Amino acid sequence: MPSLKSTDCGSVCQLALFLLAVVAGISIITVGLMMNSKYSPRTQQQPLVIRLNSFSVSDLNVSNSISGANWDAMLLFGNRHSYFEISIESLESFVYYNHQDALSCALVESMHLGPKKQKLVQIKFNASGCGGGEQPFVEERVLKEIKRDGDGGTLHLGLMLNFQVSYRKGPWSWVYWLKAKCTDLDVLFESDPGAGMMIGDEPRACSVPLLK
Repeated sequence: MPSLKSTDCGSVCQLALFLLAVVAGISIITVGLMMNSKYSPRTQQQPLVIRLNSFSVSDLNVSNSISGANWDAMLLFGNRHSYFEISIESLESFVYYNHQDALSCALVESMHLGPKKQKLVQIKFNASGCGGGEQPFVEERVLKEIKRDGDGGTLHLGLMLNFQVSYRKGPWSWVYWLKAKCTDLDVLFESDPGAGMMIGDEPRACSVPLLK
């Protein structure tokens, strides 16, 4: 039969272990909150920088269909911070006309950016860019507007990038879904009516939303 002393010791030991676990849990939560308030990307300038270095199109035939057009964009993805590791996944990109009508899309492979690192990425928009041979449906109204603008020598376009980004510092990470935009892209058509290139400032800074 266990003694009263042994029973009291067991109860005290269990209580001590319970209190130790509570203190450890509170400490972990406190450290997590401190790390989040100090290092969270939300509290700082957007770590991710995206610039459009060049943009062009070839084989654009508006009189028939624009699905055979080849759009080519060269973008720079940069990590401006000295301690964040940045990973980008599920990146889907679109060429837009007049800020609203999608003309073409492309999927981009995942990428990783170490602290203070950058990477040039070429995105090719073509008939198979979105996988499965699918491309956005373009209304007849939009085709007529594109033909009218193309006959005038310039198309007003834009790029949109939808992706998941994670910021990591040691064992801590923050994950967001972002929508970046490269707007006001004027593409000039000169000698070849089916081929054009971006005019104006290069590289062009793209808008990457602040984290909320």
